[in-house]
Amino acid sequence: MLTLISTAIFLFIATNIDNFFFLITWFSQVKTNEQKRQIIVGQYLGFMFIFFLSLIGAIGALSIPKVLLGLLGLIPIYIGIKSLKKLFEMKREVSNHFEWMIKSASISFVNGIDNISIYIPFFSMGNLWNIILVIVVFLLILAVWCYVGYLLVRQPLIAQKLEFYGGIIIPFILIGLGIYILIKYDVFHFVFSIF
Repeated sequence: MLTLISTAIFLFIATNIDNFFFLITWFSQVKTNEQKRQIIVGQYLGFMFIFFLSLIGAIGALSIPKVLLGLLGLIPIYIGIKSLKKLFEMKREVSNHFEWMIKSASISFVNGIDNISIYIPFFSMGNLWNIILVIVVFLLILAVWCYVGYLLVRQPLIAQKLEFYGGIIIPFILIGLGIYILIKYDVFHFVFSIF
């Protein structure tokens, strides 16, 4: 049991270190507690969807064409372009009630698409109780992940740098992530083969 828990912890950290960068940058961009809660809820929604697809895949029922997964790369490209537009218009981000939650959930999910290919065989090796234990461990680590990210952003030096540079850098990282996903899942090859 301890081996399973330690493996789950290592697996979570190894597959989600890149998502941590998005998390702390978003925390640096928001001002209200409501927006911070939306980011955390979005993280959980994104992860739950990844777990759901991984579990379906583990029982052999998931067969999503590669190209369809690749099309999810359009989501971070859209969010990145939208963020750049706001940046160039010099508008402070005014979010609707669920904007941060949707942004956090969608990027958490899209950024974790690759993790599904790791989680499926990991879940396939265990029985139901082991899978439940791993998911509980993942969700607890995600809470720690969010808390550590929040604490880091409260450090004045880190907060100032992230607030200033994060709004400029993140849109380009999101667009790059989207293009990477489109390339990795052969979307461009598929589109060109149609013509």
